[in-house]
Amino acid sequence: MTRSFLSRSLSLIALAATVLIAGQAQAQTPQAVAQRLQQRYGALESLQASFVQTAGGQRLQGTLSVRRDAFRLDLGEQVLVTDGGTLWSYSRDDDQVVVQDYEPSRVGFSVGQLFTNYLDVFRVTAATKATIGGVAHDVLTLRPRSSGMSVRDATLYVRSSDAVPTRVRVHDTNGGTLAFDLRDVRRNVSLPTSTFRFDAPRGTEVVDLR
Repeated sequence: MTRSFLSRSLSLIALAATVLIAGQAQAQTPQAVAQRLQQRYGALESLQASFVQTAGGQRLQGTLSVRRDAFRLDLGEQVLVTDGGTLWSYSRDDDQVVVQDYEPSRVGFSVGQLFTNYLDVFRVTAATKATIGGVAHDVLTLRPRSSGMSVRDATLYVRSSDAVPTRVRVHDTNGGTLAFDLRDVRRNVSLPTSTFRFDAPRGTEVVDLR
C-alpha cells in the first residue's frame, strides 16, 4: 500500500462527503449557499453511496460509508477504513494491511470537518444552474481555504428537485481532473460500529506503524 494511494483515497473520501453535505443546499448565490450549509451542519449523521470514479484514464467502482470522523471506502481490491482514531489500509493484491494512527493533517483536512465546520475547509465561489439529461441541477463551485491542499477547485452538481448530489468534478494543483459520480445515495442510515473497523483476513500480512 503506497502513501500516494493513501493520500488519494483520503482525499476521495473527504470530497465525497463534501458532495453529500453540499448537496443539501439549494440556493442562488454563493452567500446563500454558505449560509444554508452552515445551518445544515448537524442535519446529516451518516451516509452511504455507491460511486464511479474516473481519473487518469482509469475507472473504479466502489462504495462509501461515512459517519462523522469514521469512514469506509471499498474499491474491491483496496479498502480504506478508519474509526476516527486508527486507519486501516488494505490491499487484496498485496495481501497486506497497513495499520496506523489516523492523522487528518497528513492530507490537509479531516473528513469530520465536513460535518462540523465545512466552511472552514472550503468557500463557495459560485452558484449556477445546469440541465443534465433533462434534469435541472444546482451547480456549486468550491475552492479550498488552505493554500496547502492538493485540490485547486471542485464543481458539485445536485438535483434541484430534491438536493441529491449526482456528480463532482475535481481539479488538482497538478492539472489533473477527477470525475466522481454518485449513485444510490442514502442519508442518515443506521451503520453498525463494525462498519468502521477492519478485521484482516487470515494469512494477511499486518504492518502496524502505530
